[in-house]
Amino acid sequence: MNYNESSILHDFKNFVPGLPIYTTPLSPEFQHSCEFYNRSLTYQPLAVVQPHKAEEISQVVQFCKAKGIPVVIRSGGHDFFGRSLVAGSVLIDMRSMDSIIIEPDRASVRVGGGVISGDLQQVLDSHRLFTPTGQAKSVGYVSWACGGGYGFYVGTYGFGVDQILGARVVVANGDIVDTNEDPELLWALRGAGAGTFGVIVELRVKTYPSPKLYAGLLAFPLSEAANVLAGFEKLLVEGYPDEFSGDAIVARPEMLPIDIAEPCFVFLWCWTAVDGDLAMAKSFLHQMMNLGTVLANTVTETTAAAYGMGKSSSATFFRSRNIDRLQHDIGSILAQGPPSQPLSAVVIHNNHGKGVRDGVADGIGTAFVNRYQHVILGLHGGTNWETVPDSQETVDATVWVKQLENKIDEKNFTLRGGFASFFSPEDIDVVEFFGRKLAERLKHLKNRLDPGNIFCNSLPGLST
Repeated sequence: MNYNESSILHDFKNFVPGLPIYTTPLSPEFQHSCEFYNRSLTYQPLAVVQPHKAEEISQVVQFCKAKGIPVVIRSGGHDFFGRSLVAGSVLIDMRSMDSIIIEPDRASVRVGGGVISGDLQQVLDSHRLFTPTGQAKSVGYVSWACGGGYGFYVGTYGFGVDQILGARVVVANGDIVDTNEDPELLWALRGAGAGTFGVIVELRVKTYPSPKLYAGLLAFPLSEAANVLAGFEKLLVEGYPDEFSGDAIVARPEMLPIDIAEPCFVFLWCWTAVDGDLAMAKSFLHQMMNLGTVLANTVTETTAAAYGMGKSSSATFFRSRNIDRLQHDIGSILAQGPPSQPLSAVVIHNNHGKGVRDGVADGIGTAFVNRYQHVILGLHGGTNWETVPDSQETVDATVWVKQLENKIDEKNFTLRGGFASFFSPEDIDVVEFFGRKLAERLKHLKNRLDPGNIFCNSLPGLST
């Protein structure tokens, strides 16, 4: 059913009195809610709402269900493929629901659906507590955790999904459901995404005493990437330390907060010492500094609240590949195709240790399937801070990404499946990504909780 701006505003005002609702694209509030990390996304929703409580979300969902209007949810706005920016939808901007409540036993925290990861770390750090978050501080925590939760701390603490203890969710009929009463929903939220079955208004997640971090950037010339990774492989012959992240980035100088003058291969160096002893970290860093020509080394003792990547949003063409490990052949491919634009980069997520070894042993488990040692290559065809979509810079960045894709695929390095959040929803075969058994289980839950498919944009394959 088609709605014009005035009819939506009229209907919403009557149905949800007092809720901030914006339907004018020129209003600052509307524009702010539609500003996403990937500036190539230019769709406009029918309306934007900014709720402060679960009951308001429930009313919005009921209204949209009755009128046949899709619902999308945003917090950090980092999804490259616009799951939160859909033409003809109602966009629920969750960022006003940003409560962070530490439980009395200090073993868990209640995280509002709009909390940003960097803010969560800051609050926890002030209480000498910690929970894993991702590489970027500006990512929305709930979506990050429910999609999988990759980052520096996978080896030591597990994935983001492994920290989730429970949730409160507004489902398609407007009910506010606690996963204590629906463990199957908890299972699905641990890996099938935050906007697939409803609107998450709160997560309950594990917290830990703050570890010591030895972290920073260790940069080598991109031309030496093959030799650096060959040496890195030799360092790992005796085993991959759980405490070391191994994440990295290939980038141009403009993207990095260090004084260098050439494209480089940079380890986002992070050693997480739960016991507080940094002796092994310092020894491992010394060995890694011998892998090649060190252009910069900022590694020092720090905290999770202080460490992380900044914001570098632009018009971006993004693709990803899962491979089994970092190796010299990958280094050769990366060295032969340096980033074409200032904010183009290959961001590398290296996953091992506790995350791929242990999982969640609570009798409920997770829908997350990537429980094997693997590396994600995020191919960011970024441009620069001022570039508009469809510019020549965007075309050049797109060509660069596609050339890297082809070279990786030609070498048969690409693993089946992948990280669903790094793929366009239309490109996700749920059977290929989750396996037949888990895909059928997810479809059954979708049919139970959202038979009308108003949450239609995260995993479209679940409703077919």
